[in-house]
Amino acid sequence: MRLLPKLGDPQSELLLLRSCMGIAKLFFGLRTCQPVHMEDATLFFDKGLREAIEELVVCGGPFFASSYAFVASRAQSWVLQDHILRDSGICGMDSDYVCALACLRDTIPSFDFSSFTNKDTVPPKAQHALASALFSKIVHEIEVQFNLTVRQKAIFECLRAPHAQDFLLAIPIDGLGQHMSPVEYRTILKYRLMIPLFPVDEVCHVCHKACLDSFGEHAVHCREIPGFKYRHDLVRDVLFDIFRCAGISAKKEAPVNFLTDPLEGRSIIRPADILVFGWVGGKHACVDLTGVSPLVGLGGSAFTVGQATLKAASGKGKETKHEKACLDNQHMFIPFAFDTFGVLVPEAVDLLSRVQRVMHSNVMTPRSMGVVFKRLSFAIQKGVAAQLVARLPTISM
Repeated sequence: MRLLPKLGDPQSELLLLRSCMGIAKLFFGLRTCQPVHMEDATLFFDKGLREAIEELVVCGGPFFASSYAFVASRAQSWVLQDHILRDSGICGMDSDYVCALACLRDTIPSFDFSSFTNKDTVPPKAQHALASALFSKIVHEIEVQFNLTVRQKAIFECLRAPHAQDFLLAIPIDGLGQHMSPVEYRTILKYRLMIPLFPVDEVCHVCHKACLDSFGEHAVHCREIPGFKYRHDLVRDVLFDIFRCAGISAKKEAPVNFLTDPLEGRSIIRPADILVFGWVGGKHACVDLTGVSPLVGLGGSAFTVGQATLKAASGKGKETKHEKACLDNQHMFIPFAFDTFGVLVPEAVDLLSRVQRVMHSNVMTPRSMGVVFKRLSFAIQKGVAAQLVARLPTISM
């Protein structure tokens, strides 16, 4: 892990850290060895992992609890153990399992472990169940112990949403636009992990109106910046290229003159961001992209992940007006709203899922499933990073 910084590419460093830096060996040890013998190894690995992540300008590191992996592995292999040891007189739980299970009960007192005491009632995905319970408790303790603000809680919820983390798994490929410069990658990690990017209370030198908040929200959404539409256009271009690679016929910035005002002699709705030909029952589909921030207007009311994207998709009568116009002219309307953390509206998820299936059947192998979401997610984060980097103080670059 200490040699990772020599790559000089934090994007590749993080991928290698996730995939190749001993995590498989560690988990094998956690599943097969008594937790008491793995404590020193996990602490050593955790320390190295934390240092590597800090080097990537990401605060903290994951927490490894060896008991849950050991209990899950032993529980799932219970029948096999009994079969192998059928003539030895040993059956049921041994002292190592009992000790690990007791430790886990103390760690997660709210979890029902009754199904782990009998081989006939062990859940089929034991490790997934225990891991979910353990890490949910860790997240809850973070909220309680660190007294998180409303904004911090909202960001944590966004980061846990489906597809919000997909960009981290995108393989660096310049030809597909799946690569960020070190400054961009570190900046987007800081933005997502709430590490300050700008001085507090500094007035925006472009619009001269709002304060340039330290976490970068204003920098992402200032409408007077010349490249304000950059993120929207980048995501649109990548989505169009995804359609093209999947063999789906589509057109970018396609004029759709459905509603013409006789007095003005022009269309009263803008061209479709992407027009997909014959997408639904032979009808063309107009895909309308909208990028928003889930943190704009965040107040004391309860925060719901995806609410901002849903509001953007249907806001100001856009969905009703455009959908009616499309239906009247034998077209379909698909709102494609996304936020700065990569959360997508259900219509966008359905669209990408179908594109993924088409791509899989035409040109891809089963191991390539998910590439559409990874590429789209990376485009969103790359657009946000570019906007933030453009506003960074020169000294931090």
